[in-house]
Amino acid sequence: MQCRPQNSTDRKNYNCIDLAKFICAIMVVMIHIAPFGSPGETIIISHLNYFVQNYLTRVAVPFFFVCSGFFLYKKTSLAAFSTEPTKKYAMRLFKLYVIWTLIYFPLSFKAYLRNEKDILHAVSGYVRSCIFQGSYTQLWYFPAIIFAVLLTSFLLYKKLSPKKITIAALILYLIGLLAQSWFGLIEPLRDAAPQIWSLLKNIQQVIGTTRDGLFDGFIFVGFGMLFAFYDFSISKKKALIAFIISMVLMLFEVYLLEYFDFARAHDMYLFLLPATFFGFSFISQVKLPDHPIYKKLRMLSSLIFYSHLRVSVAVGKLKFTNEPLSKTRLLFIITLITTIVFSLIVIKLSDTSKFKWLKKFYT
Repeated sequence: MQCRPQNSTDRKNYNCIDLAKFICAIMVVMIHIAPFGSPGETIIISHLNYFVQNYLTRVAVPFFFVCSGFFLYKKTSLAAFSTEPTKKYAMRLFKLYVIWTLIYFPLSFKAYLRNEKDILHAVSGYVRSCIFQGSYTQLWYFPAIIFAVLLTSFLLYKKLSPKKITIAALILYLIGLLAQSWFGLIEPLRDAAPQIWSLLKNIQQVIGTTRDGLFDGFIFVGFGMLFAFYDFSISKKKALIAFIISMVLMLFEVYLLEYFDFARAHDMYLFLLPATFFGFSFISQVKLPDHPIYKKLRMLSSLIFYSHLRVSVAVGKLKFTNEPLSKTRLLFIITLITTIVFSLIVIKLSDTSKFKWLKKFYT
């Protein structure tokens, strides 16, 4: 592993990363909307959805974190580290977060009003979610990535080595696992150590989940940082083999956790770490011929990620054979097609002078 010369990555072709991001955006849609349909699902449909939603697609969001860290930190160098790219990037993400929070506000706040005792609880709960959990389901990515890059850059600014940063992030990830897929390991504390359990519950009430920038996003942004600063001597073939092995091991992990009923959530897995690391290593080395389509795929992946749940609510109200589309098995495919068409229209219009302001929705 050698330190990468400053800006040396600028000469490389990353079209495959743009393609992978587009595929990952579709995977995110699959996570949130059962791809095989859920109404009156059979056992086979249920197992297919579980396989896709709780296993196969779980590499998507970590891949986005790694990409963000990689492209951010390749704008500077380890020897002459600058926080300016991080400041600009964090501000851009914050503006995007505000825009999409406003777009989803009617949906998210309506849910809080239904669940909370009074308006004060609703407001405080919504504000807490905006800070720690995200203002809407998939929008948790924004506060998580903002926090992760700010923390990583702060530690780099304080001259902490990438190795130490990665070790710290790994420890936090392992702690976060205990509140997620490996929750079954700490559940006995409920009866064995009620005081510790009470402390953990109080922490959980504040942060809501360990699917955040500290326990989750931090390590994957750290991976991106490592790829930006160092040249790893991992061939495409070795990286692909390691990725496949990691995915197989993660498959065993997923169903082992299911068998023992350990998992409280499915966002974080132990073998998701090597799967994401080696997957990115392989994809970043694949060279695809230059074509304008890759820039469009990059923009599409962002818009699909941000907008798909807003679209699903809209199309879900449409009638199909006298019942709402949301109660049929067509919801996923109609949502995906509509989201892609919507995204293409936004991108096309944003290229005109009259609708240039639409770029604020994805850049």
